[in-house]
Amino acid sequence: MSRTKVMLFVCSLIALLCAPPASAAGGDVPKVLQCLSCHGKEGRKTGEKEGVAPPMVDPGVLERSVHSGSLCTSCHAEAAEIPHREKPGKVTCGSCHESEARSYQASIHGIDFLKGEPDVPGCTTCHGKHDVLSVDDPRSVSFSLNIVDVCLGCHEDEKVEMEHALPGIEYFKAYRDSVHGMAVKKAGLNVAAVCPDCHGNHKILPADNPESKVNRLQIPSDCGKCHPGIQKDYDESIHGRGLRAGIMDSPVCTNCHGEHTIAKITDPSAKVYAKNIPSTCGSCHESEVISSRYALPKKRFSTFMDSFHGIALEYGMTKTANCASCHGYHLVLPSSDPQSQVNVNNIPTTCGQCHPKTSANFARGKIHVEVSREGHKGVWMVRVFYTLFITALALLFILHIGFDLIQRKRDRKGKRAGSGEE
Repeated sequence: MSRTKVMLFVCSLIALLCAPPASAAGGDVPKVLQCLSCHGKEGRKTGEKEGVAPPMVDPGVLERSVHSGSLCTSCHAEAAEIPHREKPGKVTCGSCHESEARSYQASIHGIDFLKGEPDVPGCTTCHGKHDVLSVDDPRSVSFSLNIVDVCLGCHEDEKVEMEHALPGIEYFKAYRDSVHGMAVKKAGLNVAAVCPDCHGNHKILPADNPESKVNRLQIPSDCGKCHPGIQKDYDESIHGRGLRAGIMDSPVCTNCHGEHTIAKITDPSAKVYAKNIPSTCGSCHESEVISSRYALPKKRFSTFMDSFHGIALEYGMTKTANCASCHGYHLVLPSSDPQSQVNVNNIPTTCGQCHPKTSANFARGKIHVEVSREGHKGVWMVRVFYTLFITALALLFILHIGFDLIQRKRDRKGKRAGSGEE
């Protein structure tokens, strides 16, 4: 190729690159480079009109995003005409992401967003704008280790909490110190449960909505995504069966473990810490209303706390037996079930966990003993006797000490009187 032809080729290429953007009137769709000639870093001043610079887009950020291969007009349809006569309208992500858009519009966020609420999160809040990355990318705003800060960015805002009558800042902040929050924050475990795992991604609904992932009926399966073995035991338990039968008083995971405050079982603040288990179980089993409604044995908490095990636990002996030690944790079954740990045939084995060399005699005695005339008259009579006996004995000691003090006082007066006579 001659030098003249080479020069013509180079000049033509330069002219093509430097040519002004073609308008839509000419039938051409503006390319990314054409848009960046005004909106990119280098060409920012080129598009100034009446002293107002156009919005800047970092070409490097755009190149790294998941939308790097798309035309600008895919999102900014009104920008097809160059130069723009009017400012392009808001981007509609649903034009490409139809399913996600439908889910979002049905969510508590989407409903308020469509009403024009200014502080409600939209697509860009959780995914970014020109810097949208895959949710699997650690740099993504919506990556599992980053999304908590995004959600709490609103839910730790006192103004937002008050305006929308939400539970309160401390309720949401508690997640950070929970076993899940610590796994994310300190250990960097991206398999730990974060906000979308429990509440959903786009279709976030209030707990009283039957379709909500945090509705009582959905909680076991929601938690079971990460804890399948425990869900299996729960589903087979009397609690799981009751829930499936429509008994809404049946406890679910959050009743025993909490919601945002879930802590390790070794943490004294945990609802399932050894010393706290009786009160956790007792919140239902000590309730007169629940016991009467479902014909359950009454006063389970008070009778346990009145027992040797309960007293020992109250004094800090956390290795002593509690409700879960005897009844099980998740696979709680009625005593009539042959698989139950408190079935008459299984009690020696259950008690044998702490008391070696147990025999069948362990199954003969009463466990939850209600000390009353109607319940266990013999035990009641012994308790009444000892209550009266110990009270009388204490009074006699007090009288004895009182009389002794009076006598000592008289003796001192007598000595002083005798000294004066001498």
